[in-house]
Amino acid sequence: MKFQNPKTKSKIAIINIVILIIFFTSFVFIYLNVPAFGRGDEFVLLMSLLVLVYLAYLGCPFFRYDSDGETLIFQNEKSLPIAFMVKESLSDFPKRKLIKFVIKNKPLFKKVLEIYISSKRVSSGQSKVNFDISYLDSRQIRDIRISLNKVINENKKEIYQ
Repeated sequence: MKFQNPKTKSKIAIINIVILIIFFTSFVFIYLNVPAFGRGDEFVLLMSLLVLVYLAYLGCPFFRYDSDGETLIFQNEKSLPIAFMVKESLSDFPKRKLIKFVIKNKPLFKKVLEIYISSKRVSSGQSKVNFDISYLDSRQIRDIRISLNKVINENKKEIYQ
């Protein structure tokens, strides 16, 4: 199964650019003491900053998943290069190394996919990789869950044979 959401990435990039423009113009107007929005200049500045921080909290808007073939590929990508608070990640590994996965719902509508992979490099024998899936809809999350459960069940069958 393959899927990705490039349309979401471009939409979030446009939203980020518009909010950045609003933030910087309101900052300049406050600095120059020019009343652009009346008494609400500081409010506009604060609200645009809060929206930018919230979008950064939600994480990367682009998510790619590929389970075709012998490997699983997960990728998170930023919408803008200046999104310094957002961490991009890319992970590809053989399907046989997948131990388990957890989809966590965090506060303020943030969703994270935690993948546990068997690894000889770590003393515990498994490593964890996180991916932001806040921008996926429920159908896409359901499809990922079904696909990963299928891989885990196939891994269990191979162990017991």
